[in-house]
Amino acid sequence: MIKKILIGLLGALALVVAAGAAWAHGPGRHLMMKQIDKRVAEAEDLIQATPDQRAKIEQSKNAIVAALQQGAQARRQEHQDFVALLTTPGLTAQQLHNRVVAHLAQMQDLADKEIIPQLVTVNNMLTRDQLTKLAAKAEEMRQKHMQHKGGFGGPAE
Repeated sequence: MIKKILIGLLGALALVVAAGAAWAHGPGRHLMMKQIDKRVAEAEDLIQATPDQRAKIEQSKNAIVAALQQGAQARRQEHQDFVALLTTPGLTAQQLHNRVVAHLAQMQDLADKEIIPQLVTVNNMLTRDQLTKLAAKAEEMRQKHMQHKGGFGGPAE
């Protein structure tokens, strides 16, 4: 059962990863958004999505990207606060622990309220055959990635 759920969510998860990458790249996000759009379109073509499915996938993609972008300013402030904490004399492990716990809670809240519902929506509208095609593509991509795996980002040994 868990394997089925994971396979079904792989395609939608690619959306989230791409959206997160777009958010993380800041000023270059417009180029990254083009890349996200390209990847999503390729996935839609691969599974031969219907026009209705394409519209719903696009809607979910936009909702995820919007949620990530909406919190960008808060994350910038959080980063500045973290740097200030690290450069404060007398830093304690508990202060760092509290900062990490707060950050994880924010991430989980974002996932629970915005990202996971969109992934479930996409998963539930796809057929078993479409999910199987996404799973095969994910495995192909994993295999391709593993061929180029090297230590510390270097060439394979």
